[in-house]
Amino acid sequence: MRRSNPGKSKKSSIPPIRKDPKVFEKAFETRLGQTPVDYLIAKIQSGSSVSSISYLFDIVAAEIALKNHCVNKGFDHYYALAQERMETMKKHIEHNKLVRDRIPQIIEASGRTCVAVTLPDDAYIRALDTKLNEELAEYHKDQNIEELADLLEVIRAATIARGYTLEELEAIRAKKAEKRGGFEKKILLIETIEK
Repeated sequence: MRRSNPGKSKKSSIPPIRKDPKVFEKAFETRLGQTPVDYLIAKIQSGSSVSSISYLFDIVAAEIALKNHCVNKGFDHYYALAQERMETMKKHIEHNKLVRDRIPQIIEASGRTCVAVTLPDDAYIRALDTKLNEELAEYHKDQNIEELADLLEVIRAATIARGYTLEELEAIRAKKAEKRGGFEKKILLIETIEK
């Protein structure tokens, strides 16, 4: 019969609990594809009640902590961070789009601050192309004269940015209208038939 040695303890097969919250946060992100804070922000923005968010978070967090032998700081901690992040998000609105020349002055005159840069020519042309699509989409949505004016302004800017003059643009428009007509007669071409 084998005797146990009282001076030596058996090694536990259960890993020790890791108290660093980063371990839990990394495991949470691996499991759900979002950090605990991002998860809570998504739930808050979806309109879920705080009590149901808390309940779901506690269940998911407990499972993750158990499987990864770690502890989490709990719903209240991450919920407070989520609210703090949402407040910051409200204050900082990212635009990353081309705006009219006086927009930064108008923003500053309203008591807010903004960050803007002057684009190099190649980036400016790409931004104009994006702006043209944006204004066209807005016209399709609202179909008003304001959006048509915005489209015209972007077309004028794109003409100049590409090295043409507005006179050249108008001359080409007039020549095409003389040769092929305009769109006043409301003609819809249905099909052509080869002879």
